[in-house]
Amino acid sequence: MANAKLNVLVAEVPEVIPLVQEAWQDTFSLTFCTSMAEAETLLNKRFDVIVCGTHFAESKMFDLLRIAKSKPKSQAVPFLCIRVLDGELDGTAFQGISIATCALGAAGFVDLNRWRREYGFDQAREKLRQLVLSLAHQAV
Repeated sequence: MANAKLNVLVAEVPEVIPLVQEAWQDTFSLTFCTSMAEAETLLNKRFDVIVCGTHFAESKMFDLLRIAKSKPKSQAVPFLCIRVLDGELDGTAFQGISIATCALGAAGFVDLNRWRREYGFDQAREKLRQLVLSLAHQAV
């Protein structure tokens, strides 16, 4: 079981899914959903981490976070909020979303475009992968 891949639920818009698959398929066992109905059904299964994009299901990231934290099977699962599309958020917007996600029980919020600017594309990708691994291991 030590070699088993960690199970990650990724709630995202369809255009982001190929990017996630390419970046993470060798590290994680990935399950994708693009609608609230799919996500709610999947929350009854066991996952090591839930990653949800801000644009998921017409910007319902906060709704999914609330639901995940209210369900017995998913309430203890680390929930990472991420922004992949559109440009980098300004400092005030980034801070506001970070505070809101943590107040609702998320493990954190990542503006991937900010990380890409700060660390470069490849390092940002690796930093995000390591963060998801770390969250999964904290939950064990």
